[in-house]
Amino acid sequence: MTSEERLDQLEPLLAENLQKTDRLIEGQARIIGEVSKIPGIEARGIKTAEAIARLTVSSRQQYEELRAGQENLKISQELILSILREKLP
Repeated sequence: MTSEERLDQLEPLLAENLQKTDRLIEGQARIIGEVSKIPGIEARGIKTAEAIARLTVSSRQQYEELRAGQENLKISQELILSILREKLP
């Protein structure tokens, strides 16, 4: 099969996919347009974004605290092992 024949087979498939994508984009735009007409939706969206931001910061802080605790635990374990090595024959 030549490259021209392959291209002839792919062109209709590509065109169909592009049409479907365009219809999906148009549908989403209509949905967003209708949702934006709902009173208070923007305020709720802002509140949701703020809550997600707070959750992200909180999760990051908890992760850092956990990591610091693990590091301290590792140091303590190494200290205990070194003491035991000195005391045991």
